[in-house]
Amino acid sequence: MRKARWFHFLNSIAGQLLILLILAMGMFLTGIYVSVQAARVAPLAPPIMLYSERQVGIAEALAQLPSDAVEPALQQLRVEHPNVTYLLLSGSDPVVASLEWMRRNIGVADLPPAPPAEPLGFLSRLISPLGEPPSSADIAKGFANPQAIGLSFARSVHQIEDNQSQVTVYSRLPDQRVLSASITLRAPEMPNHALENVLIYSLVCTLLLLLWAILFLIRPLRRLAQVTNNIAKENAKPQMAEVAGPTELRVASMALNKMQDRIHQLIEDRTRMLAAVGHDLRTPVTRLRLRADTVEPEELRKAFLRDLTMMDGLLTRLMTYFSKGETGEKPVRLELSSLVDSLACEWSDAGEAVELTDYTNLTILARPNDLSRLVDNLIDNAVKYAGACEISLKKEGAFACLRVIDHGPGIALEDRFLLQEPFARGDKARTMNDKSGFGLGLAIARKVAESHDAAIEMTDTEGGGLTVIVRFPLAK
Repeated sequence: MRKARWFHFLNSIAGQLLILLILAMGMFLTGIYVSVQAARVAPLAPPIMLYSERQVGIAEALAQLPSDAVEPALQQLRVEHPNVTYLLLSGSDPVVASLEWMRRNIGVADLPPAPPAEPLGFLSRLISPLGEPPSSADIAKGFANPQAIGLSFARSVHQIEDNQSQVTVYSRLPDQRVLSASITLRAPEMPNHALENVLIYSLVCTLLLLLWAILFLIRPLRRLAQVTNNIAKENAKPQMAEVAGPTELRVASMALNKMQDRIHQLIEDRTRMLAAVGHDLRTPVTRLRLRADTVEPEELRKAFLRDLTMMDGLLTRLMTYFSKGETGEKPVRLELSSLVDSLACEWSDAGEAVELTDYTNLTILARPNDLSRLVDNLIDNAVKYAGACEISLKKEGAFACLRVIDHGPGIALEDRFLLQEPFARGDKARTMNDKSGFGLGLAIARKVAESHDAAIEMTDTEGGGLTVIVRFPLAK
């Protein structure tokens, strides 16, 4: 039951709006979390990469110099960049042998020849070790005869403290010597509680937004849906919608309230008019009954009385229907099997083939007179058109299931809903005869069933005929 309620809520506009808000805020919080985590974890990575690219670019420039010009160039770099330690290591050095090398190719041979330039002057114009690395064209412009360069390089990173790392970049020159450039990089410090503060602030904003959505949007929307659903219920009293929420909901609520007032007034006017007509017709019927007693011969008198009896019954049913199928009595705990058995015996004693074939003692909450009228109408309907019927009463789950089974002509599937409406008669499904009425029997039965939270269902009887099923909720 709870799963069904949750599924119904999630399919509603209110539920989908709530889901949309939760997903939006979840994505927002996830984005904040990922961004702050990236800013907290990765501030050291960009300086390391930038420094490594810079030193490889310097090594590529040094690779263009003659071997005896490399050391003077390094001296100049040490003077201009004292925070970087430049060393020339032998290719057989144990430190060099333990590194994992990568190869970087820089193709400058196809560039047009540039005017001779002083290599040391070119190196002196290189920007700081953390600046932008030189491009292939920049390196080529510093030399008169550029060549294709293929350098191997390696990098080692040793963390000194939480926000400091010792970074060394190794580059193998064409003469197999290795240029080592080492520096200590410090990562910018993040605020200690930046992420926590942002998440707490976002969570508070999310809760406030959800609270606003529930109070201002979802609650008025659900109340409007409940009031709208109440209109479709049979015999339901008008329930005014609360005028609250956004402008659109307020306008819809006011329009719904006006519509309910008009519908209720129309129904009341119709009911009073037809009930008055039915009541006023009883007086002439009574007069005709008294006069019929003096009619001769006997056969004519009986015909008059039979017609008057049928007319009186029709008026009684009409008054019952417009009283909404209720007698005004209060519901009580009722042994349904006893009531059904007594009605079956009454019909059987009257000479009709009505039999209670199978029953279980079941207790429901009902109004006895209204329930008697429901069962009596169903039996009367079956006897009229099938000549006989069988009744069974069984427990099915949390319901008492009453079945009235006949083997008559049955009712076509497309006519079953229509015949439960007032004044509808089965012209196509049932043969009209002198026992036909206004078409209120099933309509009254449906009204009584709905007033007891029961449901009426019509199915085909095996072998032909109609089975009317009424499911009453069992008393707790």
